[in-house]
Amino acid sequence: MKSIWELHRGNSLNVLGLMSGTSMDGLDICLAKVNRSGSEIEARIEHYASYSYPIDYRERLLQLPVANTAEICRMNFDIARKYGDFIQWFLDKFQLSADDFQLIGSHGQTVWHIHRNSTLQIGEASVLAERFNVPVVSDFRVRDVAAGGSGAPLVPFIDYLLFKKYQKNLLVLNIGGIANFTLVPYNAISVNDIYALDTGPGNSLIDIAVQLASKGELTYDKDGEIAKKGQVRRDVLKYLLDHPYIKAPLPKSTGREVFGKDFVTEVIRRFNIADNDYPDLITTVTRFTAESIFFNYRQFFEKRYPLDEIIVSGGGADNPVLISYLAELFENVPVNRTDKYGVGSEEKEAFAFAVLAAVSVWGVAGNVPKVTGADHPVVLGKITF
Repeated sequence: MKSIWELHRGNSLNVLGLMSGTSMDGLDICLAKVNRSGSEIEARIEHYASYSYPIDYRERLLQLPVANTAEICRMNFDIARKYGDFIQWFLDKFQLSADDFQLIGSHGQTVWHIHRNSTLQIGEASVLAERFNVPVVSDFRVRDVAAGGSGAPLVPFIDYLLFKKYQKNLLVLNIGGIANFTLVPYNAISVNDIYALDTGPGNSLIDIAVQLASKGELTYDKDGEIAKKGQVRRDVLKYLLDHPYIKAPLPKSTGREVFGKDFVTEVIRRFNIADNDYPDLITTVTRFTAESIFFNYRQFFEKRYPLDEIIVSGGGADNPVLISYLAELFENVPVNRTDKYGVGSEEKEAFAFAVLAAVSVWGVAGNVPKVTGADHPVVLGKITF
């Protein structure tokens, strides 16, 4: 294992980035080459793969927010062991070994997030350091929270690195379990010139509604096929858009603890949604995701930053119904995938945590205080040897 001093002094790192998001459907792994020259950071993806969790294992993850202390303790290690198995599959797939990377950046699995108060991600970094004999940067969010921020979103740092050079007003939108966007203005000259926020649910409500409708046989609305069959319930949509989070001021971050199963079951109860009404519910929550994204852009940025383009990543990029709603709402604004810019729509978040791990080792701040609400820039993460 190289010493942290050796890594800190170097100008090029091969880093494995690991991301399991709020959809809790699998682990994304990215091997990135991250270089620095003075204050400039450049990075590219060398290899990427995604590994799905078995259905029973995903159910254990989904139960984490209501799990007891013993289960959370157990899963802290089990998650890391699962990550280790996936990493080995990744190395085998691309004929690599642990000698081909010097660092791991692991986001971990979010258990609970309280805006500007506390946050908990698990997946014991020591297990990965022991198995692969490299340092692991993990627990990225807590340092920002300690500095008065919300610990989220963190990917805007990478959005700035990737898209500043295009000199356009870009809405860089990630639709995972939770949706978030980074607005990169055409004249941004530093990371402090961007804006970002969690807009509300991304795929989380859609996935939960699909699971309830199918009695667990389906986990998501593949290609928006169910949403295509339903109609938007305007009474339900109005109720959803009245949620206080949607209209909350900046900075703002959220998670499944707000937009999760309890939220969906309350909607079902309140509006007496019957089994044959589920297609309408799925169409409606799909529309809600699009409307909440649009509302947040219009509320905070529309007058100052008319958009040149929307660039979409995450699982929601594969839902044509959701994308069509966005195109309708953001009239005359092109909607494209990050693939157009050389980063696969599923790759960006794992790539982001590879880059954030590298800059942490180099002692570079990875948060954006204007985005998270932190009092000042901080170096993110904890390093395990």
